[in-house]
Amino acid sequence: MASTVNNAGALIAVAKLKQKDEVTFLHSLAVSALMVAFGRALGHDEEDVRLFGLGGLVHDLGKMALPDAILANTGKLTAGEMDLVRTHPRQGYEMISHLENSRQEVLDICLYHHEKFDGSGYPCGLAGKEIPYEARLAAICDVYDALTTVRPYKPAWSQGEAVNMMMRSPGHFDPNLLSAFMSKMVINGTLH
Repeated sequence: MASTVNNAGALIAVAKLKQKDEVTFLHSLAVSALMVAFGRALGHDEEDVRLFGLGGLVHDLGKMALPDAILANTGKLTAGEMDLVRTHPRQGYEMISHLENSRQEVLDICLYHHEKFDGSGYPCGLAGKEIPYEARLAAICDVYDALTTVRPYKPAWSQGEAVNMMMRSPGHFDPNLLSAFMSKMVINGTLH
């Protein structure tokens, strides 16, 4: 939260997200906390950790541009609806890129958190180390929280179920960062 002193526009946008969709707002808070804890566990300095936390807080701001009916949908989305959902990283990037003091690391988290290590993600189809480091970190925290939290379309998975699915998703995550997440956050008990 200390970073919001210099990023009042980001804090206002997050408050608006709470009004639009509380599920996404709570997810953003959780991803922010996961990114702070993971960044510290990896030994990053506090400035990096601050940027990770801010990036996690704003990573899904683009969902504000989506219709309420899509955000509240409890069933399977149509192909057209999924195409709309896939616009949220770019929408969020556009929202925060206009704010004063926007840092590239935060913008990268917003834009690239749905890229996959094998290049099959969106919006740009980046692969491997083409994906900025902070976005590769965010992808792990984002998916972990999404799996372990109740959503309108699914119940929460147990930690074991989530970890199992993530480990059995070759190509989705940076394998080195995923191993670090498992050892430093899951196995050592940071996450319960």
